[in-house]
Amino acid sequence: MRIFIALELPESIRERLGQLQERLKGTENRIRWVDPSLIHLTMKFLGEVKEKNLEKVIQIAQNVAGRFPVSKMKIGKMGVFPSFSSPRVIWVGIEEGKDKLETLAAELEEKLGQEGFSRSSRKWTSHLTLARVKVLKEKERLKALLLQYCKEVEGIEVKVKSLSVIKSEITPQGAIYTILERIPFKTRIEIRKEAITYERRKDEGFGDSQTSD
Repeated sequence: MRIFIALELPESIRERLGQLQERLKGTENRIRWVDPSLIHLTMKFLGEVKEKNLEKVIQIAQNVAGRFPVSKMKIGKMGVFPSFSSPRVIWVGIEEGKDKLETLAAELEEKLGQEGFSRSSRKWTSHLTLARVKVLKEKERLKALLLQYCKEVEGIEVKVKSLSVIKSEITPQGAIYTILERIPFKTRIEIRKEAITYERRKDEGFGDSQTSD
């Protein structure tokens, strides 16, 4: 089964991104638009994973998510891969909070790699894919629309609450995503409680390693 780990977006944010997609559709270019309900922020794409290894993926995701607090990110400007002269992917970036997301992605990459899962050859980038350009007939018209609406969703704040392990099925009608596990990040209250517990244990002599003569 095809598996990836991602951050899901609130419905209100997906609706705004869907509205942005509609504003970009006035060209003769052949573009495959991502269903707004499926837009997400991929943290790690694993590809084919055997069912017997799925539990290991979930455990690693749980361990990594358990060390990260609930946080916020802000959506940035729109962009394309690889360039405006030859656009193949239309995306929206992350403006604020991407440093924490990069750390999270790196942790997943490292921990999964240590367990034998394939490592990515590309550097992780924080972006939300809106569309893939299949045939480019009106390059300048598309570029003009992208520049016109590039700041349409910039600055929208998103609360990052959980990490999801998702199964992807490719069908003639499009992709079908199934949430296998939704793992909550830690709240600041939980982190504070753990810190207090640690300090108490340290005061009682359990916080540091001890040696005996």
